[in-house]
Amino acid sequence: MKIPLLALLAGTTISGVGTAMTVLSIPWYVLHTTGSAAQMGLVGAAEVAGLIVSSALGGPLVDRIQPRLVSIGSDALAAIMVGLVPLLAAVNALPLEALIALVVVQGLTRSPGGTAVDALLPSTAKLARTPISRASSLLEGAGRTGRLLGGASAGLLIAFLGPAEVLYVDAATYLASALLTTAFIHVDIAQAKPQPWSPKGHLAELKDGIRYLKAERLLAAVVLMVMATNTLDGAYGSVLLPSFGNEVLHSSVLLGLMVGTSSAGSLCGIVFYGTFGERLPTWVTYSVAFLLTGAPRLITMAMEPSLTVLFLVTAVTSFASGMINPILLSQLFTRVPESMRGRVFGVVAAGAQVGMPLGALAGGATVQFAGLTTALLVTAGLYLTVTLCPFVFRVWRRLDEPLPVSVKGESSGDHVGGAVA
Repeated sequence: MKIPLLALLAGTTISGVGTAMTVLSIPWYVLHTTGSAAQMGLVGAAEVAGLIVSSALGGPLVDRIQPRLVSIGSDALAAIMVGLVPLLAAVNALPLEALIALVVVQGLTRSPGGTAVDALLPSTAKLARTPISRASSLLEGAGRTGRLLGGASAGLLIAFLGPAEVLYVDAATYLASALLTTAFIHVDIAQAKPQPWSPKGHLAELKDGIRYLKAERLLAAVVLMVMATNTLDGAYGSVLLPSFGNEVLHSSVLLGLMVGTSSAGSLCGIVFYGTFGERLPTWVTYSVAFLLTGAPRLITMAMEPSLTVLFLVTAVTSFASGMINPILLSQLFTRVPESMRGRVFGVVAAGAQVGMPLGALAGGATVQFAGLTTALLVTAGLYLTVTLCPFVFRVWRRLDEPLPVSVKGESSGDHVGGAVA
């Protein structure tokens, strides 16, 4: 039965459209109402702080409650929080403190929903008899497609509607995603027997996820590397990119096209990996793709090239980045037991994001006091250093090791297991 998997992919695409709009519209709104890159970084850090807290708390929640219900609740609450931003702005009741509070709550909704979608993917893939490597590529592709459509249209919508008003569209996408899940996804996953909630019990479940990662040295290395690059991406997405659109491109429309180009390149990379990934050496593909993803784009932006060069480099580096997440998702899905996925995925998400508020704050301060060019070059140097790690440390060579027979069977989509349509 393919309907649950198709609904999961469709909901991911639709919410991705709204997320891309939020990524552009909220920083643009802050920059044009306050004129401060530092305050723009503060708002970005606030949202990610909420995301990190929810990542730490949401994993055990997904294991305790069926992920379908968590996904619906997260999307519904996100629709309310996002919709309040333009509503309050319209009546001049949105000071910076109120905006920070709203984005914190919105951040709190994101990780449980994302973790729930990840936890649902293996079961829906089994129902559709789709290999998990292909299903994870499809899920990543769905998100990238949404961000492609959202990024390409966000610039135009900001120009014609205003950065706050675009968030009405974002709220509608979250609501549509919740309705899709409610109507078409009726999948249960294998779970341990639920226990009464308690802070000690919740902490113990988080520790379970941490212990599992410590035992899986490759997954621990994944978390550490992605933690470092996401810290730098926190600066890029929250501050450097919108500042570049304002100071260099001087256009929300061109910024939207740049984001759309990035999403299109990533989508092509995902499709390429989904088609040919099983024939490629995993370690080499991952290492080279990560090396190309960060530093070249940042250095190019610092040089302020022509639009042709800028968009070409954006497309190429984004193509490389599109191959990274399917590799990492496949490793997670095949190395983590189904009953542990909520806990482990929650810890992975929290660890990967923990540095992003610091990155947003540091990026805002650097742009404010040292200038955009300096901030871009410093971030590029740090990114290059981090992405050389897979070439230096041997633990990354485990990406090429064969999977156990039992794991291959679970990933093949040959059986439904505990999933119930």
